[in-house]
Amino acid sequence: MARIRKGAAKPVPQFLEDDPSTGYLPGRPWPTVRYGLATLLVSALLVFAIEWIVRGDFFGTVDFFLQPFKPGWTTIIVFTLVLVGLDAVLGRSHQSLMIVAPLTLALAFVGHQKSHYLGDPLYPTDFLYARQIMALMPLLVRERPWTAVMLAAAIVGGLALLVYGWRTWRRRVPILSRKGRLARLALAVPLLAFFVSIMDYATFSWTRDRLQIIPIMWDQKENYASNGFALAFAMNVPMAHVSAPPGYSQKAMDAIQRSDVAASVPEEKPDIVVVMSESFWDPTRLPGVSIKP
Repeated sequence: MARIRKGAAKPVPQFLEDDPSTGYLPGRPWPTVRYGLATLLVSALLVFAIEWIVRGDFFGTVDFFLQPFKPGWTTIIVFTLVLVGLDAVLGRSHQSLMIVAPLTLALAFVGHQKSHYLGDPLYPTDFLYARQIMALMPLLVRERPWTAVMLAAAIVGGLALLVYGWRTWRRRVPILSRKGRLARLALAVPLLAFFVSIMDYATFSWTRDRLQIIPIMWDQKENYASNGFALAFAMNVPMAHVSAPPGYSQKAMDAIQRSDVAASVPEEKPDIVVVMSESFWDPTRLPGVSIKP
């Protein structure tokens, strides 16, 4: 008989969710209801944590969910559908939380820090400047070395904990059956596709209006405060895609002839007054004011 070497890795159990030995039978109503309620509860806690981190105010976050004219519960439903769909893709119940939770909580933390120091919420376009942020990292580390060390340790520890939890979950949680995965996809994909189709802020949507999602693109602070971090961030995603104008290329820019003569600057600097107030619809009507092109 062949001996099993001591310390050899144990095989990962491959049992299905409809295996009677696990007591997990999706054909019965109670496990299905239990899965739905658990996913809904986890989504509610996750959305609440995101809003609490971004706002930095516990009672303000509670008020956001209690107000009937705020899309707090709509956000919870959307997160529930995302978790259900990802569970079907990953093949394990509730494993999608290990992807969605760290990602969204990290975005919420970065958004809170930006609003605290710069006064503006986090936009998807901010990630276009990731190269500039990385270029500033040596300066930030030099100014606050211990903060950088603790941040690096937290990132490494979080990733290690995530990998350990991922492997443990896949060993202990039953594999979703093909019917269970198809049922989850049939529920989540059409509803999420419909939700994406009504999120175009440039057009009016009766369904979006009934869901209390009101795009306030001209005032992003109010947009994030009214619609919540997740929905407001999602509505700003199309702005991150800026198409180049027709005919633009590096070759075309290099072909532009530059003048050999340096621009002349007058010795006496002119006084320039810029009227920014919208209340002055015609600045020429101000007494003693004349405007020259």
